[in-house]
Amino acid sequence: MSLQEKIKEEILKTIYTDIDKLYDTIDQRFLLEDEHRDLIIKHLNKLKDQFYLIASNSKLS
Repeated sequence: MSLQEKIKEEILKTIYTDIDKLYDTIDQRFLLEDEHRDLIIKHLNKLKDQFYLIASNSKLS
C-alpha cells in the first residue's frame, strides 16, 4: 500500500467517523419513526459511498 493510499484510508476513517457521529446526534435529539431512521441511514451510507469513490478516483492535493 502506497503512502497516498494510507493517507486516503485515514481520511476516509475520519469522514466515516464524523458521519456516524452525525447519525448519533440526530438519533439522540429527535424521536424518529422507523421509516425516517431507515431513510437517514440510507442517505448517510450513500454519502459514505460517494466519499469512497472520491478517494478512490482522485489524487491528494
